[in-house]
Amino acid sequence: MKKMSYVASLFAFGLISGVAHADFNAELNTSVLKADDLKVFALGGSYYFDRVHTNKGPLAEATFLDKQSSVDAVFTRFDFDDNNVNAWALAGTYVLQGTGLYLNASVAHLNGYSEDIYGFGGGYYLSRDLTVYVDTEFDEDLNYLGMSLGSKKLFDLGSDHYVSLLGVYNNPDEGDDSFALSSDFYLNRALSVGLGYEWADKFSDGISSVRSQWFVNKQFAVSAEVAYADYDSGSDTSYMLGATMRF
Repeated sequence: MKKMSYVASLFAFGLISGVAHADFNAELNTSVLKADDLKVFALGGSYYFDRVHTNKGPLAEATFLDKQSSVDAVFTRFDFDDNNVNAWALAGTYVLQGTGLYLNASVAHLNGYSEDIYGFGGGYYLSRDLTVYVDTEFDEDLNYLGMSLGSKKLFDLGSDHYVSLLGVYNNPDEGDDSFALSSDFYLNRALSVGLGYEWADKFSDGISSVRSQWFVNKQFAVSAEVAYADYDSGSDTSYMLGATMRF
């Protein structure tokens, strides 16, 4: 379960200058992760009910800067210790345009487990590039499973350079609280490099990551990440490759 939690945190935590604007209504994402005896494949997509404009900042931050109501779905396959587990999730976000408020809900199912997990949350944009949010989780009997608090800020440094900062506090009903910090530096509107770190009981025991994303053209991006987990019980390194397509 420690390794499953590690991989989940990597997915929870989820590069060319002068790119023309390319608004979109749909986005597909796929990724493959390898960590020791674990392989993870994920395929997901989002449909936005209004076109997402990409002329407000980095291409990767389009859905953050131009928030639109959406429906989302993701399928994930875990292969580990000669076993495999499939998981799926459905989600939706409703944006109250003009108010800065948004609400979301989700349901997730992991094969082999009898109960689904339900998520409810929402957030508020304090400005066009700063948001705070809260997410909660419940089982099928609406027993409380935990919550997370987060905030994200995008800084415009000028000359198509940007820096994003994200902080998350996780408070599960069972287990240790955890914290996550990450930042991406945009060399231009299409190319970024980022760092992340997540820890729970002790700051010295956590997951550090280095990542990058490149929008090759207006609709297609590739990404890569290397993460190193260091726990009392041992350490592990994972490698991830991903791709994004917009329509």
